[in-house]
Amino acid sequence: MKISRIDHVHVYVDDVAQAEDWYREILGFSREVSLYFWFEQGGPLVIKNNDASLSLFRRNGQAPGHTIAFHVGASAFNNLLPLLANRQIAFTVCDHEVSMSVYFSDLSGNKIEVTSYEYSQARQIIMGAEAMR
Repeated sequence: MKISRIDHVHVYVDDVAQAEDWYREILGFSREVSLYFWFEQGGPLVIKNNDASLSLFRRNGQAPGHTIAFHVGASAFNNLLPLLANRQIAFTVCDHEVSMSVYFSDLSGNKIEVTSYEYSQARQIIMGAEAMR
């Protein structure tokens, strides 16, 4: 699988508005307006500074830690999903309406997300693989 880049990191915060202000004032991040609908639906507030992206989640009992998300082309799921299944690595799939993501953990319990914004192609690949599980 070829990873293009780190897509974003999940950051769990006690107060999303305060965190947004802090990341803006200290590190120059700004709200990603095109993805604000996720926040309105109860999801993360996405903030960016050039190619660096953070998803600010309201902490709801999560232990300290983060999720690292890797950006891939949709075709990467053709290899990833069978590999996870063959190694008996539990995973979940999430349709974010503009991207498709697969979530799983490494050997130490660190959370990993592999995501593609080639939405239609990724959805077709993932849903086809899910139907075969």
